Amino acid sequence: MKDSIGDHLTNWLDDVGPELPSSHEPITEDNSEEIGDALLVHGLLSDLGHRNAEREQRCLQRVMDRIESNSETTSLVDRSIEPKASRRFAIVTYTLTVAASIAMISAFLMSQHDASAAHASLEKIIVASKTPLDRTYRVQVLDEHSPSQRPGNSPRDSRRRVSEEQIDGATLCVRGANQYVLTLKLRSGHERTSGCDGKFSWAFREEGPVHVSTDLTRFRGGVPGHQQDIPFLNIHSHLAQLQNDYEVELSDTRTTTSNGVALMQLMGHRKSNDVRGPKQIVIWFAASTGTVHTMQLDGLPRGRGGPKGVILDLQDQSDLPSDFYSHDAHHEPGKRIKHE
Repeated sequence: MKDSIGDHLTNWLDDVGPELPSSHEPITEDNSEEIGDALLVHGLLSDLGHRNAEREQRCLQRVMDRIESNSETTSLVDRSIEPKASRRFAIVTYTLTVAASIAMISAFLMSQHDASAAHASLEKIIVASKTPLDRTYRVQVLDEHSPSQRPGNSPRDSRRRVSEEQIDGATLCVRGANQYVLTLKLRSGHERTSGCDGKFSWAFREEGPVHVSTDLTRFRGGVPGHQQDIPFLNIHSHLAQLQNDYEVELSDTRTTTSNGVALMQLMGHRKSNDVRGPKQIVIWFAASTGTVHTMQLDGLPRGRGGPKGVILDLQDQSDLPSDFYSHDAHHEPGKRIKHE
């Protein structure tokens, strides 16, 4: 059987006519599959025998060259794109860095400029306060500490005691740095007057003697802000404290008085609770002269009770008599004098 199939295969490969010798067995359904397998094997063997190794090597080389050429082209494109992207990134990074630096420098310079402007304004106020011109202020109490709000370490009697002096509505006249007269009402209905003429300080009640001292601060206990280490009368002497213990800021807020005087606002915020003084000071002053028109002291310490905050409001700038700040100008002749 196998020999017959081999003969058929040989004749087919040799292109022999379709008619086969009678001695050969015919192709039937039973042997057709075997003949097909034999043809496949023969074809593979024939292809192997006719393969040209050199031609295949050339074809393979052409394929590899094409692949390599494409790779180099892609690499060149990538390399041409990469520097552009890198340059673009570097430019953007540099621009952002410069912008950030400029913003930081601008903010620093602006803060320095604001601080300089604030301290320059404070200096102007100090100079104006030393000018020997008369200014009359009215004192207004914003709010008072109740006895129960006074510190717990204060004596119980002092916490229950109500101050005799009524600061609200008091009148304060000042001339220069060390001349002032403060007149206020007592709860008894009488008045208490204290002052300083630059050489002596003095104080008296209507029904009592005149107390006189060479200590110019001896009778300033009733002056708003004195216990708080920011006395209105001697603000120029406390410039170092204002500069060191308060953050001074010149506000953008502006206003004008009924007389057409342009006012600027200066604010001081206490840096620490260890500082004996109001938490905040707000000063409205004349932009041209530095004269204080309004001073507000907020958050006053409550060691002795008294006001939480006060406002001193300018009422008059008329000239007063030359002897106005001596005690003789405020009581009848012959009043008993007690030197201390």
